[in-house]
Amino acid sequence: MRLARARLVAGRELRAERAQPDGLAAALGLVAILVFTESLLVGPAVAAAPGIAAALLWIALALATILAVTRSFDRELEDDALEALLVLPDGRDALYAGKLIAATLLLLVVALGGTALTIYLLDLEVALPFHLLLVTLVGALALPPLVTLYVAVSLRLRARALVVPLLALPALLPQLIAVSAGVTAAIAGDGGASLAWCGLLFAAALASAIAGFTIGPAAIE
Repeated sequence: MRLARARLVAGRELRAERAQPDGLAAALGLVAILVFTESLLVGPAVAAAPGIAAALLWIALALATILAVTRSFDRELEDDALEALLVLPDGRDALYAGKLIAATLLLLVVALGGTALTIYLLDLEVALPFHLLLVTLVGALALPPLVTLYVAVSLRLRARALVVPLLALPALLPQLIAVSAGVTAAIAGDGGASLAWCGLLFAAALASAIAGFTIGPAAIE
């Protein structure tokens, strides 16, 4: 029953995004602008270095995740639908899980699009495309749990647009370091290091998911 309600919340979120894809468009636009602007700031030669390119991309994707998840919860507040969901049996669990599922699927699209755009803009030569795809997919699983948790915790705060990045970005440092290192290794052709970082990233994603499902639903008010 709880899983069925979570699927309903996720499905409703994805249908709303398809009808008005402002979250997806904003996330993709933010990633494109940040990658382009940051590459101009550090210079094309520096930005094209695998380590710098990976870090620039995933910092942009972390900010895009915060933007998309915040927009998702704002939609519930604007439509006055939050209270109706919370009064249902297991409503908090279903709301958190549904938002997390939708955010993860959205980030998968944005991460794949952002990675392709970064490769094109910076003219990168990827030595191990499969490894890069694997790290990107695991990275897209690793970011949403903590972001969704911190958005849920700060849902009723007036300054949540400021509070969420301040809380989430430091907490995401292990994931950002792991995914950046894994992407760097994939671009450079070091398959063993890429898979090792991918394993650490998956462990961080699992720990984040457990923490999120333990704390997140109870934090929603």
